[in-house]
This record gives sequence, structure tokens and C-alpha cells, in this order.
Amino acid sequence: MREEEVFQAIAHRVAALDYSDEVFVRPGYLDADGSWVLTPSADDVRWLEERGSQAHLAAEAVGAVDPLPPLEPASAEAVAEAERLLGHPLPPLLRRLYLEVANGGFGPGVLGVADGYTDDLERTAVDRLDPREPSGLFPVAHWGCAIYSYVDCSEPSAMMWGFDPNSGLAERSFFPEGISLTEWLSRWLEGRLRQPLLVKDPQTGVWRGATHAEHEAEAREVAELAARISGAGGRDARGEGRRR
Repeated sequence: MREEEVFQAIAHRVAALDYSDEVFVRPGYLDADGSWVLTPSADDVRWLEERGSQAHLAAEAVGAVDPLPPLEPASAEAVAEAERLLGHPLPPLLRRLYLEVANGGFGPGVLGVADGYTDDLERTAVDRLDPREPSGLFPVAHWGCAIYSYVDCSEPSAMMWGFDPNSGLAERSFFPEGISLTEWLSRWLEGRLRQPLLVKDPQTGVWRGATHAEHEAEAREVAELAARISGAGGRDARGEGRRR
């Protein structure tokens, strides 16, 4: 997809309140027939389920999925502050999305600038900036488990980097993903985006970014785990039973 096509597609998803990989579901569980059975809970309790999952589709069939809240764009001042602190301009596509569409919250968990969408520790992309990290890398999305996607703002091609500290490699947990920001967002729109994943090469013993096949194997394992957990009690794909 071209940059303008990506921008228009994301703007449409945000306007339609269909902008996230997760949905708000009223608590319940899947019965033996795969139907969503609501369970007693406080009126304001909602679970986050993965869009397209068995739990989401079953809950949707009985009207137990709430719409996502509308998103608001970032201010010009917030974007300018982010660029000043980073020391580089943001890629034009990301900058335009912030200013014209939403201050984060869309896609796989795009972080906002000041007053925008935050990670699980209530930090925006600006809050996550760290002078100890590679210069020019902007933390554009949070995936959970301390895994982030970064975009390299120091060069025009705006290439993506992954950060997966679960390998124990500390600062070497950064690795290039070989795709641009435009391609990264295109993959999300097409349902093909995978979170950054470091693996140890079985031949060389060197840590590297996962191949497509390794990502697919990981996705199958997660889906199988989600199915088992969901059948046991209506939890989300990570088994956290997260609430909003």
C-alpha cells in the first residue's frame, strides 16, 4: 500500500471505531456450543479480547461487545515537543496520523505523544524516550511483556526496529525488522503484522529477528493457548483476564 492509502485506511478505521486489535467484551464464558454466556459482574467491568477471536465473535453474536471510544488527534504543540525531545522530525505519515487522526491508540497499540495513548505503565512515546537507547529511534508501539516497536526517525526511509528484552540481551535487544513504517502499518491493516520477536538461530546460536515461518509458529502456539484458556473461563489471548 502507498503512504496515502495507508493514511486513508487508518483514518477510516478510526472514524468507524474499528481501530484496535482488541475489543471491549462484557464478562462471560464460552459454553459447550461455543456461545457466549454472560456472568454477573459490576456494570463498568469489561474484558479486552482479541478482535476476531472465538470469544469476541461469540460475544458479538449476543450483543456483549461495546464500541471502542472515539479517538482525538494530538495537538501541534505535543507533536513539536516530541520532535524536539527526539532530536529528529517524525516520519511524515506518523506525524500526519497524530495531527489529523488520533493521538495513538490505533493499530497494534500505537503510542501517543503528550496526553495520548499510553503503554501498560501509563507512558506515552515521549515518556519512553531514553538517551541510553539508539539515537533517532522513536517508540511507536507497545505489544506487552516489555516488547516495543520503534521507527528510525534519523533517516527518510523510516525503517522499523524491534525491541524484545525477554532474551536477556539488554541493549542488544534492539534489532532491525527490515520494513518501513508504511509497510508496517500496511501489514497491520491487512492482518499480517506480527510483534517483534528475537530468536536464537539454531545453526549459529546468534540472536536475530524471527523469520516469517517462526512468527507463524509462534502465532499458532498463542492461538492454541487462547483457545484452551477461553474455553476454561473466557480469558483473553494472554490469559490475563484484563479489565477496563
